[in-house]
Amino acid sequence: MTDALHTERLLLTPLTLDHLDDYHRVYSDPRTWQHLPTGRHTSRGQSAQAIERSMQSVRTSGFGHCAVVLRAPVGTLGPGSFVGSAGASMLPFGAWNLGYRLAPEAWGHGIAGEAAALSLRAARRAQPDAAVTARVLANNPASVRVLERLGLDLVWQGASSDAPRGADDTTHLERLVFTDRPVDDDTLQAVIALG
Repeated sequence: MTDALHTERLLLTPLTLDHLDDYHRVYSDPRTWQHLPTGRHTSRGQSAQAIERSMQSVRTSGFGHCAVVLRAPVGTLGPGSFVGSAGASMLPFGAWNLGYRLAPEAWGHGIAGEAAALSLRAARRAQPDAAVTARVLANNPASVRVLERLGLDLVWQGASSDAPRGADDTTHLERLVFTDRPVDDDTLQAVIALG
């Protein structure tokens, strides 16, 4: 992906390590992880690894996660503000994983849906034959609404284990899996196993 994605309000550019400070600010903020506290980045190294995985996805699959920057004022945020990330990464079994995370100051303005829609289109352009999947915790109704508005179909709901298998395991939490097209059972089971 070489071209930036944009709307009147947003500019999405591929994440690089130049974004590390802003990215870590969002991903280390406990408020952005209120539905999954164990996911919070506690070190810059975690954030750097996530960015590097995204850069690898761009190299191998043509798309990854992007910095979401405002082109126009939104709420109290001015143009040029880094408000989070959105995009899709290619999973080892050949399906996209769509995701987004925004700073709390950007919530409630439709940015997640706008950025997710750009990301969905970009993933489909990069690898048209690959299904786009998205996983969301059942206790996060705002993200569920974003995926429903994108026109993705709910294909599974439940927990993939009865109890956590370790300190950072979240497979016991109720999740919903959405896809942009029917997927075979092996793909669905692989997505569910991700937790």
